[in-house]
Amino acid sequence: MVTNANARVWSDLPIPPGELLQEELDSIGMTQQELAMRTGRPAQVISEIIRDKKRITHETALEFEKVLGIPAHLWVNLEADYQLTQARLRDQQELRRQEEWLKEFPVREMENRGWIPRHTEKIDKVRELLRFLGAASFPAWRHTMETVLGFRITPRASVSEGALAVWLRKGELEGRERHTAAYDEGRFRDALLAARALTTQEPEVSVPRIEQLCADAGVAVVFVPELPRSGAHGVARWLTADKALLQLSLRYKTNDQLWFSFFHEASHVLSRRIREIRIDWENVIGLDGSNEEEANRFARDMLIPPEAWIGFCQSGIPSRANVERFADEIGIAPGIVVGRLQYEGVIPWRSDLNHLKVSFRWAANGDS
Repeated sequence: MVTNANARVWSDLPIPPGELLQEELDSIGMTQQELAMRTGRPAQVISEIIRDKKRITHETALEFEKVLGIPAHLWVNLEADYQLTQARLRDQQELRRQEEWLKEFPVREMENRGWIPRHTEKIDKVRELLRFLGAASFPAWRHTMETVLGFRITPRASVSEGALAVWLRKGELEGRERHTAAYDEGRFRDALLAARALTTQEPEVSVPRIEQLCADAGVAVVFVPELPRSGAHGVARWLTADKALLQLSLRYKTNDQLWFSFFHEASHVLSRRIREIRIDWENVIGLDGSNEEEANRFARDMLIPPEAWIGFCQSGIPSRANVERFADEIGIAPGIVVGRLQYEGVIPWRSDLNHLKVSFRWAANGDS
């Protein structure tokens, strides 16, 4: 949901409060010197306020209230609005200097999806993009990505840093909106066992149920459609010490990849590495690193117990009937078995058994 956080309209013409003060003095026939004497202020102070060399303080506003009968809060507000307008004008200049950053982000796609309001002027696009990213400037955004979140993007020709950042941010925003209980590892492990059984259900049944089970355990499960060149299809992170985020796309659009990614990310949540964002790219099963291998093993063995897999592989060349019977025996979707067979080279990627996989797609409203 996109909200208008900028509903108030402000003037782009800064009017110094001193200018209005002089108009008031002229209207009542009072000189600057007389106002200075009545307020007990040096004449130079009154002159500097009128010439926009000095600000109207709260104390001065209270003195003007007594002498001129104009409420102090009006003088304070005039001064605040003037200073803010000047700051906005300086900010606009800075935003225009950052317009080149727009080409680094999928702005048009974000507008088409309703993630940010649609604008024609570049400066407005820059402003909306920064609001979405939650940063005052693009250098500040990059610094946040690289230091505060401990995130590094491995250089890849096919991956856009901006697209990936937008995809991550969308998941973060949706995750923060999701109500969850405080994280409970025991309940989360129970939720994973239940999620495994739900792999046999249609997504309109399984996905909402898994989201609720995980939310009750302190984990927000969020599905965010991938962006062109975003590269990642799964991420695990901690939004707070008591709330984790497990974010997925439908990058490969088949149930074997989706559920492997889900349990892979769940392993990262269980590891409680709060300061890290664990991002999984394409070819998730083959990722390098001890943490990734650990997550791979967890997902693999969670979906198909090792002893059962060994017995199945020893039963001979897999057929459709064998795959379906084995999947039914261990309580998972047969497409998951097919994906495992393909990854381990037992059957080719272009196999007649591919029809056992279930393909997912995004509905018109973006829900899976």
